Amino acid sequence: MIYTLENDSAVLKVDTYACEIASFKRKDKDIEYMWNGDPKYWANRNPLLFPHVSAPSDKIISFKGKDYKVNNHGFCRKSEFSFVEQKEDELHFCLSANEDTLKEYPYLFELHVHYILKDNEVTIRYEVINKEDGKLYFGFGQHPAFMCPLDPKKQFSDYRIEFEKEDVEGFVLPLSYELFEKYPTYIVNDPQSRRFTLTDGENSVVMKTDEHYKIFAVWTPHAPFVCLEPWVNTLSKEDHRPFEERELVVLEKGETYSISYGFAII
Repeated sequence: MIYTLENDSAVLKVDTYACEIASFKRKDKDIEYMWNGDPKYWANRNPLLFPHVSAPSDKIISFKGKDYKVNNHGFCRKSEFSFVEQKEDELHFCLSANEDTLKEYPYLFELHVHYILKDNEVTIRYEVINKEDGKLYFGFGQHPAFMCPLDPKKQFSDYRIEFEKEDVEGFVLPLSYELFEKYPTYIVNDPQSRRFTLTDGENSVVMKTDEHYKIFAVWTPHAPFVCLEPWVNTLSKEDHRPFEERELVVLEKGETYSISYGFAII
């Protein structure tokens, strides 16, 4: 089911399936900023990566001493979230451990997602609550896809990503499909930037991340969109250690992990 937040500047629509943004538009521009999930290229739109980012090449992870078959980037992108409440400027959703999640991840948790709309900017706040009688281990990241080009009269190569700090040469990453032939996923480790701008000089998406995010990735499958992906951590495809031995977020019993990011559409 789709829920809507609206103000004088923008309209945001969020689907309970995968808790993905279905649409984000300004009222003064005839532009859809979010990727539409066309399965010809990629059926997802802006999935939440939990309880792990990426996966081993064989899609097998050992949890609590037992092997489990997993999906790449976890199960949230195939999960139905529960609607909790709507306020004037906020939507609140939740996913709790259930029969389906326990088939891939034998841990008890609650995952809360808050979409907060102010003017033409959405802030997305996440809370992971440990419901285990012990420690909770997990990875975390985002995978939002934005139309590129935003302006149908332009081309993918008319766009660039501007960094707040010099994490790339000259603060700017020019986009081209050739770049992603060389780097299927372009990754910046330990970025100093907390602000990343996808732009053609006229229309833009300005992403802001908090200090928990340690990786910034850029990806496209040679399609009319580009993903700007802040990650907390990731799994190596060739690392087959037990999950609990990886570099992950670890919560003690009853603890809550909070993290947020967001973006403005310009």
